[in-house]
Amino acid sequence: MPRQIRLIRSAIPPGRLLWVAVCVCLVLAARAGAEPWDPPATPSALPLPRSATLPVPPGFADSLAVGGAMAPLAAFFRGLSLLDSGAFAQAAQEFSGVAAHPLAGFLARDALLLAGYAREAAGDPAGALAAYEGWLAAGPEMLLSQTVWLRAGAVAARVGETRKAGDFLRKLCLTRPWTDEAGHAAALARVLFASGRIDWNPDAPQVLLAQAERAIDARRTEAATRILDRLAAAPGDNDPARLDYLRGKIDFAKRRTDEALARFRGVRERFPASTIAPWAAYHEARCLWRRTDPESAVAMERVLRRVVEDVSVEVRAREVSARHLMLLLAEQGRLAEALEAAGILADLGRGGELAEQARALSGVLCFALGRFPEAEAHLAGFVKDFPESDWLPGARHWLGRTLAARGDARGAMGWYRANMAWNTNSYYGLRSAAEARVLAASTGLDPAAAPPARVAPERARTPGAAVVVAATNAAGESAGPGNAPSAGVAPVGTPGAEPPPAMCPGQAAPAVRSPEVRAMFERAGFLDRSGLSELAELDLAWLAAAHPDDAELALSHIRLATRLFRLGPATATARRSFGDCLSRGDPARFGPLAEALYPRRHVAAIRAALAGSDVSENLILGLIRQESFFNEKARSSAGAVGLMQLLPQTAANMAARIGLKPFAATMLTDPAVNIRLGVEYYKTRHAQYGDAAHTLCSYNAGAGKLAVWLRGIGGLEQDLFVELIPYEETRDYVRKVLTNAMFYEALAAGR
Repeated sequence: MPRQIRLIRSAIPPGRLLWVAVCVCLVLAARAGAEPWDPPATPSALPLPRSATLPVPPGFADSLAVGGAMAPLAAFFRGLSLLDSGAFAQAAQEFSGVAAHPLAGFLARDALLLAGYAREAAGDPAGALAAYEGWLAAGPEMLLSQTVWLRAGAVAARVGETRKAGDFLRKLCLTRPWTDEAGHAAALARVLFASGRIDWNPDAPQVLLAQAERAIDARRTEAATRILDRLAAAPGDNDPARLDYLRGKIDFAKRRTDEALARFRGVRERFPASTIAPWAAYHEARCLWRRTDPESAVAMERVLRRVVEDVSVEVRAREVSARHLMLLLAEQGRLAEALEAAGILADLGRGGELAEQARALSGVLCFALGRFPEAEAHLAGFVKDFPESDWLPGARHWLGRTLAARGDARGAMGWYRANMAWNTNSYYGLRSAAEARVLAASTGLDPAAAPPARVAPERARTPGAAVVVAATNAAGESAGPGNAPSAGVAPVGTPGAEPPPAMCPGQAAPAVRSPEVRAMFERAGFLDRSGLSELAELDLAWLAAAHPDDAELALSHIRLATRLFRLGPATATARRSFGDCLSRGDPARFGPLAEALYPRRHVAAIRAALAGSDVSENLILGLIRQESFFNEKARSSAGAVGLMQLLPQTAANMAARIGLKPFAATMLTDPAVNIRLGVEYYKTRHAQYGDAAHTLCSYNAGAGKLAVWLRGIGGLEQDLFVELIPYEETRDYVRKVLTNAMFYEALAAGR
């Protein structure tokens, strides 16, 4: 035995010898670069933060001032150069200085990550671990977290922090199981588990099942298939029912509906005693719901009722089945039966989101059935029991409609006024305003004379303006659904105070800005003028988030972000700094917010394309805003192109229809061509259906599904039809486009 090994062995307790051997292997493997969890020889080959990938003119960093807000920027670029040249220790020093600099702004977190890379490459795993932990503590970051979890797990293992290593590796494997990083993390976890240093086995059946479920939920179907193949090939007993069930979910996610249906039906029939059988039945029904033939609808109802009525089935499976049964019956126009299903769902006893949906739909269904006293009781109960609900403005709106139908014009106007005051610019606020105008015309009742139903905020909350603001661009960025204001509503007719004034741009006093903030603001302007607009946008996004009361900062970020078609960050800033204004402010006072968030571009082309049509230009503006946010080069994952997100084949058909020759798909990035063909396509659908809500449904859900809805609920007024659209995605899409259109109309009136 070599002398060095004998000395090591004599100094270590026997119980720790195995672990030391593992650590030695890890170190030797790291030096050899032989293990999958090792970093590449060049750290810049690792995923980089966006700030480190943007092109910078040659010599730009050298031209920056050495002090003030430019200092961290110059140091950041110097660190990147050192990292590329292999001077890892010096790069780590530069990045650490940036991370600690009080004027670094958004660069501080990016520098922490790069400092971790550099310290790890320089042979300082403890320093790298501290940097990675600092980065993770700053909050979630979807694109880079998987890399940081792996690197943190690897260096924690190297320095003997095995509990931390296990936590990082488990988080990665269970959260992003479809990634290469998760595969590398699992390899390291196997080594640590085999040595007894962590008690988490990445190959345990329950772990693989959890990974497969997570991958399926994220629509990473190829990764989920690989995980299930590993599980099926592993020694020991497997649950064939669950494996087949999960493979059915993969087929369903891939829209291989017939294959999914066969799998789910097979699980239900071959394993009737399995706890997974009711879930297979539920997913069998979901497959049938994709079809539009009456026979599938009958089969779906039969399957769902079997689950709902079986008291031996776990409550959660009965709940989701009752919800789908409720929606199926509603789309067929069997409203009384849908109301019964809603009652079953509400009574199943678990509460939560599904019970909330049941209670909401019960009120709407009673209204549609003309059972107005019951509708009032359901809706008033909803307002009382769900004061935090996003659908609270909907309950107010339908309470107004219900009281108007019962002849209580003053009470109805009070509920409309509540929405008009607190959710002025949301879908329900704008619909309530329209109903209030109709009611005023028929009764002579002045809306201003009716006191609003009392609405008192219970706690601070982001206002519900995002219903108006939200849109998804072709890159998939979305503002996300907004929250309605937290509210408690007293009985109908109770007088209450109006909400506090909504502060819009130009109404608030200028922010008192510290010298540091002024310097960072000036830096962002310098970057934008220097052609580094994307870096400037990152700078302004951080500043606007750190100082939400500074209206000028917020507007500067919103303008730049929308110019770069980064709608998600722009909307986040708008909600944070101008939420009250967007939710309930006077559109006439929106000023620069309207220009940035509701642009009226290409109006001449829209009007020319609409000539002779009864389609509103505001509706087309709202449609473009939702589809592409006026990004002429937008391209979706499905291949839709341009302002109105046209598929090339659809565009070719419309070009042939109007005699546009020659036509090529490359022409779809021309705004005039895209609008001409897109409006023509909309007009053909509008001519077929004659109703904006129906036309938009055909856009989103397809003509086949719309035909089902028209047979069942097509005869209902637009408000009710939209409320009863059973597909949540389609219902939200229709509401957003209609809201955009109504808001464009309000902005035009304000101008």
